[in-house]
Amino acid sequence: MVNPVKSILERGEVSLGGWLNLGSPMAAEMMASCGFDWLAVDAEHSLFDLNTIADSMRGIEARGCVPLVRVYGHDPVTMARILDAGAYGIIVPHVSTPDQAKELSDSMRYPPVGVRSAGTGRIAAMGDDYRATINDQVLVIPQIEDMEGIENAEAILEVDGIDIGFIGPNDLALSMGVESGHPDHEAAILAVAAAGKATGKPVGLPIREVEGARKRIEDGFTFIDCCSDLRIMEAGAKATLSGLRG
Repeated sequence: MVNPVKSILERGEVSLGGWLNLGSPMAAEMMASCGFDWLAVDAEHSLFDLNTIADSMRGIEARGCVPLVRVYGHDPVTMARILDAGAYGIIVPHVSTPDQAKELSDSMRYPPVGVRSAGTGRIAAMGDDYRATINDQVLVIPQIEDMEGIENAEAILEVDGIDIGFIGPNDLALSMGVESGHPDHEAAILAVAAAGKATGKPVGLPIREVEGARKRIEDGFTFIDCCSDLRIMEAGAKATLSGLRG
């Protein structure tokens, strides 16, 4: 089992991915066919259940893309079930301390490295090498979404077993009481880029505009969520209607 996204990031290259909000395995497969390195199933804010998560990951894998999942909490059992269903990595929201990061890393890896329970889930039952390789291939991705996390960003990324730091810019802005683009918000985002540089760990964020994404890559972000199935559908529908009614 090899995780190509991990290999891309270890080479210092940029990895482009997208977000899945529609709760649709067909949309997941269609997005995966477009050439993204990875796609993240959003189980935190969307209507996915475990079966649709697994079906979406099947479609993603079938098109040569890496399936990730954003979970809805820090429960180790939930993360183990998502990994058993086939995720190559998990994005965990609202991580603010290195202690939280350490617990997450431990919960996603088998002993002796971590404490993940062994079972015969979908992915583990299909190959003899899964348990022997997944500890090195899984991506543990804490999502930093408040000022405590910003202040602890370097310490979070220094935790052994943390692979990528990922910013949640909207919740970060809410927690700061400012709008996205405020100078303090921008400074917080750049603090995570600096933490990534200091620790040698890749960092990422969602950014929907092409020029904005290019700027963030220049800032040092290499794990880029550049679009979502929901927003692509919305933008396409609006453009069609505007063109016909205009």
